[in-house]
Amino acid sequence: MRPSLVNITINNILDLLKDKNMQPGDKLPTVDSLSAKFKVGHSTVREALKALSAQNLLIIRQGAGTFVSQKQGISNDPLGLGIMGDDISTIFDMITVRLIFEPEIAAMAAQKATLKNLKHINELCLEVEKLIKAGENYDDEDSLFHSAIANASGNKIIYKITQIIHSSIKKNIFVTDNSLCKETITAHRQIAKAIAIGDSAGAKNGMILHLNAQREFLLKNYDLQV
Repeated sequence: MRPSLVNITINNILDLLKDKNMQPGDKLPTVDSLSAKFKVGHSTVREALKALSAQNLLIIRQGAGTFVSQKQGISNDPLGLGIMGDDISTIFDMITVRLIFEPEIAAMAAQKATLKNLKHINELCLEVEKLIKAGENYDDEDSLFHSAIANASGNKIIYKITQIIHSSIKKNIFVTDNSLCKETITAHRQIAKAIAIGDSAGAKNGMILHLNAQREFLLKNYDLQV
């Protein structure tokens, strides 16, 4: 049985993402452009995009376009934490897990990052800072920043694990605290700069300080049994 036009278009879009090394947050060409490129109708392209969106590979934003999803095919609750809720102890445990992985990941990124990786990390660093200064929620962009660092490590498994960790639990509790917002700006700048100049130790230490600041915030403000 021959594959349908929609399935062929899905595969063509996936090939496009791979060939152009598109990263989470990158915008896809318009439906018109994809239709012309793949020589199929607009409805076929839209169905293909919807199918990829349903798989958490793409995000369709009305009026804005279609973007590569941060989740990259990861389910909405990959670690099965939904039943536990976003309680403080779970958030604390997640930070502890991140402290094991992310400092070393940042160190690897400082050695492996390409120019495209560095550009993406810097753009997300600026976007997080912009949202913080505007008083807006920056949780999603913060996750993208950390995932971009993992991607820059050059290790696909590390990248996927980081995405899973960041998609498993929201960190909204941190985005409402002014001191942590300021710390995030400073830490992200430090980490991004260290990665850009190939300073593995600086990137690692910056990430340790960044995550420890969140850990200490929870210990100070909540009754946690550690």
